[in-house]
Parts: sequence; structure tokens; C-alpha cells
Amino acid sequence: MKNERSSAQEFPIVDNGRLFLAPTRAHDVVVIEGSVFGGPNMLPPELDVIPGLTAELLDAGTAKKKKSVIREALAARGISLSFSSSGDRTAFSGRCFPEDLPLLLSIISESLGEANFPEAEVKNAKALALGELAEEKSDTRAQAERAFAAMLYDPTHVNYARPLKDEEKSVAATRRAHLQDFRKKLGKGGLVLAITGDIDTASARTVAEKAFGKLGAGTAAAPTKQVNKKAQEAREKLIPLADKANVDILLGATLPLTLRHELYHPMKVLTEMLGGGFSSHLMQTIRERDGLTYGVYATLAGLNAGADGYFKIWATFSPEGYAEAVAKLRKEVNIFFTEGLSEEALAKRKEEMTGSYLVALSTTQNLARTLHSIGTLGFDLSYLTDYPDIIRAVSLANIRDAADLIPRTKFSLAASGTFKKL
Repeated sequence: MKNERSSAQEFPIVDNGRLFLAPTRAHDVVVIEGSVFGGPNMLPPELDVIPGLTAELLDAGTAKKKKSVIREALAARGISLSFSSSGDRTAFSGRCFPEDLPLLLSIISESLGEANFPEAEVKNAKALALGELAEEKSDTRAQAERAFAAMLYDPTHVNYARPLKDEEKSVAATRRAHLQDFRKKLGKGGLVLAITGDIDTASARTVAEKAFGKLGAGTAAAPTKQVNKKAQEAREKLIPLADKANVDILLGATLPLTLRHELYHPMKVLTEMLGGGFSSHLMQTIRERDGLTYGVYATLAGLNAGADGYFKIWATFSPEGYAEAVAKLRKEVNIFFTEGLSEEALAKRKEEMTGSYLVALSTTQNLARTLHSIGTLGFDLSYLTDYPDIIRAVSLANIRDAADLIPRTKFSLAASGTFKKL
């Protein structure tokens, strides 16, 4: 595992892109994770559905090949390929045999540069998107998440979540021309590509440069992120949904924190201590001791696009015990911050975090994902091997400084489900 991590190398690729190559012990499998600039953050809020629809149809036909030709070529070689779009980027992910890497990369490049979005495919993609939004109306977790983000951020912020009905209108109003215009934003700009597995470094580099050198300029840079303008205060929103077996809740607040903040890693460790898994404070109390939930987790969110992010706790409770459970959750959060910040708890969590990180990197897929993430976040390649030491270096004083950034008296609450009358 150590050798595989240390074998990772970075090379420049077309127009200041970043290419990460890492041969591993995997036999007959190559994994790629990549992305280019071009995502919802590049468009006005009312058009933010267009990148997702575009990504859905990038491999549904190009100027040279029909959808059937592309899909059959991939299937015949056992190649998997998917596109997605979020934040500043349109991403692609794939797996193939070593000998098929040139084919996979060429199809990705052709899709990004020449997708033509047949009318029938656009119609089908819109119908699918509207169907997914319709399903969200009865999804307690999705409803709570959307309401929570809307409470915390002003409508111009990248972490704001628009009302579902507005998103439905945007999907319905989308035309083929919108997708064609957005595709022009996709090109060499911001290219980050990670290739791991059964590869020869020199050959993989040559193939990647050849494939992506054909792309147009695309988008040169990510947009500057605006700081949240919404005042920090405790808010609450309940979204009733009939006949649900649970109530999903989000509890938390925005933070004056970005990935570049000196307390980012201490905040990450602190959040893991509170609700990062089975051994965390909330799982040991709210779940194991009190039996109020199957799951309760604390996480940091909204940071990947370089914006000021937020701290959130998610849990699911029964309708009958909802009020009691929320009260106990709030109590345990306060107990953790006043009594749970100990050297012993910190040491245990740091060991768990570094251990899980190193184990994850033993898989070709996770190594590719981590390298791609390092590239998109603007970290140096050395972060791959330095991360465990960065976590180990977090001190109790660092943890307490991070805790001071969390406005516990101004937590907002969003909840969705069936609420029993008292």
C-alpha cells in the first residue's frame, strides 16, 4: 500500500491541467477519475439544472457517432463510463482493461468536445429529471437538506438550495440550445485527470495528452465565491409529509471556514469526534445508549467549491419520539463541546481517521478519487502522503479553537416527515 501511494506522479497536461498517474498492483484494470471546469456555479441560478442535463447526455451522440455506436463500443470492451456535474465542474469516471485506455479517453474527449444532444434524448432526460424531482417531494432526507441549505445561505451563494418548484420550472424550460451553449464551456480549462491501476506511466501520459489535446479552450477559471450575506441566527422549518415512518432532521450553522483556513483540519477532526461514525460521541449516546435512532452523523459541507461551508448534524427519528429526540440531541451536542474535548478522545479519533484513510488508498478506485480530489482542490501531490501526518499533528488546543468557530447558540433546524400532534 505504501509503495502504491508513493508511486503516484504528477505531470502537466494541456493548458495547465494536472495529470496524476499511479501504477498499482491491480491486474487488468485501469480506473480514471477526471473533470474540467464547467458546472452549475458558472450559470445564473435559474439555469443551474443545465449542467446536470448536459452531463447526462454527453455520451448520447456526437457529431461523428450516434449514441448506439458509442454505447456499443463501450459495452463490447467491458468499459464503464459516466459523467456528472456539480459545483464548478463537469466530471467523468470510468474503468477499462489496460489496452482500452486510449479508446476510453478518446470517447471522453469526443463527448466533451462534440456532443450534439439529439432532441429525443433531451426530451427523455428532462422527463427523467422531472421524475426525480417529483420523487424528492416525498423524500424526507432530501426535503430537509434542501430546506436547511436555503435557511443558511442567501440566494446568491453557491450553497443555497432553490425551491423544488423553481427547479422543476427550470427543467421544463430547458431546450436543446441551452445544452449546446453550455457544452461550449467544457474543454481543456481546469482539466484534472487521475489514472490508476495496471498502467505504464509513459504510455498513459502519451495517451492522455493525445486525447485531451484535441479539446477546445473551454472555461479558463472557476468563478470567485461570494461570502454568505445572510445573518447568522437560529431558524426552524418543519416540512410535514404524511404517512412517513421517520422524521429526518438537519441541525447546524454556517462557518467562517474554507478549505484554506488554518483550522480546516482541526474542524474536520472535531466533527469526526462528534459524529463521524460508530465510535463517535453522538452514535454512542443518541443511538447506543438512548436507542433513539439508527444513524446520527456530523459533517462539514459546502466547502469543495472553495466557498465558506457549514457544519451540520443529520439524524432520523421516529415521529412519536421526535421532540424528545431533538432535545436530547441538542443536549448531547452541548455536553460534547463542554466535556468531551479530551486528549484521549482526540487521540482515538486521529488514529481511526488515519487508519481508514490508508486502508481506503489500498484500492485502485479510491486512490484515483483521492488524487482527483487533490487536483480539484488545488492541493499539492504531497498531500496524498502528508495527510496522515497533518491529522496526527492536530492538537487539543487546535480542536478548541475550531470549536469556538461553531455558533452553537444559533443552530438552525430543518425537519421533514410525519409530526405527531401533542
